[in-house]
Amino acid sequence: MDKAFGWLGEIFQTLLRIIPWLVIVPATHRGVAFVRGHRVKEWGPGLHWYWPVVTTYKLMIVVRQTVRIQSKVIMTKDLKTVTVGSLVTYHINDVVAAAVSIADLASDVIERSQAAILATVSRHTIESIQADRLGFNKELTERVAEVLNGYGVEVLQAQLTEFAPCTALAINGNAAIGSYQLWTGF
Repeated sequence: MDKAFGWLGEIFQTLLRIIPWLVIVPATHRGVAFVRGHRVKEWGPGLHWYWPVVTTYKLMIVVRQTVRIQSKVIMTKDLKTVTVGSLVTYHINDVVAAAVSIADLASDVIERSQAAILATVSRHTIESIQADRLGFNKELTERVAEVLNGYGVEVLQAQLTEFAPCTALAINGNAAIGSYQLWTGF
């Protein structure tokens, strides 16, 4: 019986792709519509009609977002090994660039931020970072904003959440334990 009426379901599915649909974009989001696969159209908050047969769309949260950057071990300028963890706060100011330039914005923000943070920490000594934490966080924010420039993201703040001297130990393939002082964590 199911096979006899299966064609009815297929006709219904085809009709659903031909009929225009209404999409509601909330005030906290923006949308990007890809018309015929190549034309990009930005959607602001509100109601938008689209034709499923020729259009796909993606909604993105554009309001303030915070991402925790996983702790890593890195060497500072004075050749001391430290654990560094951080927090990056941002919002999306260009939804088209954020949707078209990057496949996965959240993971890209984490990856690029982490690289910028580790590079910035490696240019300072432990004492200089501890002496002027606010100044260091300002420099950190500028560096993270620089690496995310052009991807539709505006960095509001980058700050250290974890910063402590440590000793990095690693076990190599022969089960020997050693102290690795020049381990970047990447």
